[in-house]
Amino acid sequence: MKVLSVKQPWAWATAKGYKTIENRSRATSHRGPLAIHSSARWDQPELHWLKHVVRTARGLGYTLPAYLKDDKPYCDTGFVLAVVDVVDVCTVSRDDHLADCECGPWANVGETHWKLANARLLAEPIPAKGRLGLWDLDIPELAVGGGTDG
Repeated sequence: MKVLSVKQPWAWATAKGYKTIENRSRATSHRGPLAIHSSARWDQPELHWLKHVVRTARGLGYTLPAYLKDDKPYCDTGFVLAVVDVVDVCTVSRDDHLADCECGPWANVGETHWKLANARLLAEPIPAKGRLGLWDLDIPELAVGGGTDG
């Protein structure tokens, strides 16, 4: 299965199904299942981005744990956490910084937006060392759950 390494807290938000856009500098031709791996490092400044994720997810109506640490192991680094489906890619904002692409609050202006759906947490996250770009990992079908609990 194709895997994408994403820094925390974005990997957690994507794995839980809260974040449905992955911002990248490039488009992808990949469609279908994509495993989400939490990179070894958090996006910096850590507290700023964590507050942003919590505020955005709650603004969209999601109920989050009181503390992120209560959602272990999905908030940890160095694990394949979930599988999502890449359903489309939007380049409108990347191509024209003044254009409104309507990809929602997770979309960054000037970037390509990978549209994600159907987040399924792995019952047991798989320890793995990440890589740049899309990479391959054998993930047993039984490891993939039926949906998020968020």
